[in-house]
Amino acid sequence: METYEEQASIPVAGDATAKYLLQYILSARGICHENALILALMRLETDALRFDAERSMQQWIDKLNDYINAINVKLNLLGYKIIRINHGIGRNAVTLKNKQNFELLGNNTAARTHGSDVADSHEMVLPESNRFFVYINSTSTEETKLATRFSQNEIEFIKWAIEQFMINGKTVIEGPVSDTSVIVKEVNRILIAATGDPDFKKWGKFSTFSVGSTDLLQFQELTAIEIEDLLLRLCELKWFYRTMEGRFGIDLRCIAELEEYLTSKYNVNTCQNCHKLAIQGVRCGNESCRDEDDETEENSSPQIWHIDCFKHYITHVSKNCALCGSLLITDGTYVL
Repeated sequence: METYEEQASIPVAGDATAKYLLQYILSARGICHENALILALMRLETDALRFDAERSMQQWIDKLNDYINAINVKLNLLGYKIIRINHGIGRNAVTLKNKQNFELLGNNTAARTHGSDVADSHEMVLPESNRFFVYINSTSTEETKLATRFSQNEIEFIKWAIEQFMINGKTVIEGPVSDTSVIVKEVNRILIAATGDPDFKKWGKFSTFSVGSTDLLQFQELTAIEIEDLLLRLCELKWFYRTMEGRFGIDLRCIAELEEYLTSKYNVNTCQNCHKLAIQGVRCGNESCRDEDDETEENSSPQIWHIDCFKHYITHVSKNCALCGSLLITDGTYVL
């Protein structure tokens, strides 16, 4: 298997900027937030004496996308590509997290981050974004993708753990919902805006595609220390994520690499708005919400949305579930 450093030497385009952007993505373990790449592009343009202070943020985004497309033309010949994927927790939550990561000043201040003189005396404002760029192998099967990084026992653990996540996500739990969850906060913010009621009563149901660390230690083919070490590596590679409460779930790289496999093997519903895999967001709270044309019981679960997709749906489409007619404002389930 080629290392990221070796892959970064792949000739991608005549313009050196494209090569450096690819190197930047690979140096970030193959996954990079849109705003980080915009800042990198600004710095590269500055170093090349091509920085245009009059360029709008949308023009910077368009220019970045042009470079990514050019990179993909070359990568496609080698069986790789960079895909764009939106995080299910939504633009607002991701932006708040990135403000901390980038140490931005004030209201999402941008281009002069990290002491850079990217924008000279001008100040650019980074957009709210939940978009990430992920470098993936586009030709291998799920088995061979895993085999490039993990031993056979580790692969078996990963497949087993993913199965636990997906099975657990189908169970709805009634009871107190954590006020510290970023998803609960975002959904409640959206519901308050939709109803105009600051005292809106939050929902009392949730489901989660995550599993506690103790449960994951039950895998028999690896020792507890080996599992803990593997979980740490999986989180570093953005295959799994770990919550403050010590629960693990599927992260963006796993979704990007294995989305088709996950949706087909585990018969999970995709987001009703964007039709992508949704393992964080909102579900219709009516457990009788079923597609009458779907004869497979396993696949006939309630409709589900990512955070931003849910906001769009109740704001611009309907406040009722299109499948069962339930009022989503009062009858919903957090998907944590």
